[in-house]
Amino acid sequence: MSTIIHVELDVLCFLILAVIGYQITRSVSKQMNRVLFRALIYGIMFSLALDIVWVLTEGRIFPGAVILNKLINALYLGVGVILGCIWYLYVLETLGYKVTRLMTSLVMLPGIVFMVLNIISLWTGWIFTVTPENVYVHGPGFPVQNAGALFMLFLPMVHIVIRLLNRKEGTPRWMVWKLLLFYIPPVVGTLIGLPYVGMPGTWTCAAVSIVLMYIDDQDREILRDSLTGLNNRKTLENVFEDYVRQTGDGKQLFLFMMDLDNFKGINDTLGHSVGDRALVQTAELLTGSLAGMKAYIARFGGDEFLVMSFFGSEEEAREYKEKLTESFREYNEKEKLPYLLRTSIGFSRWQPGQSLAELTELADGQLYEEKAKRKRKRKTGPR
Repeated sequence: MSTIIHVELDVLCFLILAVIGYQITRSVSKQMNRVLFRALIYGIMFSLALDIVWVLTEGRIFPGAVILNKLINALYLGVGVILGCIWYLYVLETLGYKVTRLMTSLVMLPGIVFMVLNIISLWTGWIFTVTPENVYVHGPGFPVQNAGALFMLFLPMVHIVIRLLNRKEGTPRWMVWKLLLFYIPPVVGTLIGLPYVGMPGTWTCAAVSIVLMYIDDQDREILRDSLTGLNNRKTLENVFEDYVRQTGDGKQLFLFMMDLDNFKGINDTLGHSVGDRALVQTAELLTGSLAGMKAYIARFGGDEFLVMSFFGSEEEAREYKEKLTESFREYNEKEKLPYLLRTSIGFSRWQPGQSLAELTELADGQLYEEKAKRKRKRKTGPR
């Protein structure tokens, strides 16, 4: 790859990250995960800047060229491990771990150690060296540098995979999946760049991951519920109009309204964090119940959820409702939670000329009728 294309890619990524970093800084958020995300952005920008200078100086002879090349590589390799440490802290914070000062110090320690080793290599050439012709060359200890960088990159992946396998944890699964997907571009870039010195690799591709994460965050803030990852109500009207156009040929449009039973009791007795977890679990059950189907799922507000989907008949829609209710019952039996996750459900079928408000009102009426029946049943039941 030519020097011009290499530099252009780095400059483009640098400028994009600069804009994102500026936008995030304007939010003045003091949340730890936002602070760490900004640190990742600025660290990657610094690595890209070093890479640009290196490409423009590598192999060129001018006063101080060799010393400059050594200094650039010492910083570039050292910062690489430090960024791995910051990413590890970001993952821990996002997964809900309490990141203390002691934990931060321990996680950052490998980055400091490798930075010192790279600075020492300015004289020893152990990790890298630069020839009199101003050409970068791996040193005998470079495999240790690579191992350290890869270790700090993959160690947080272990936490991510464990969290995905452990469904009892409270972090939304969409958030965990996003952390895992972050790895794809940098890992691909690293593997491509390892055998080819000078090939844009890890940090160019890491910049791509940062951009994708930022875009996803913006999308979720505008169109998604930040807790559950489901749609919010802003897109409901447009989706409804689109779904109405798709009805016919045996496809009937149904709208389901549902809310959690005794949600206030969960919040009052077990705390709002447990209540949030109940909402996340409900969202996951809803998403799983509609796997492979064309459907729109939204958090309507509070503990209320809305589903729009197509069924062949009202009987099929009723069967789905029963299936969903059964999935909640099975979930309670399997997970043995300190609360019962139960939902009341009402649904209605769209009729030609019917508005979204009218369709929602009908489903809502069924929902509250079902809740009223349950209350009457409890009052008249055996004492």
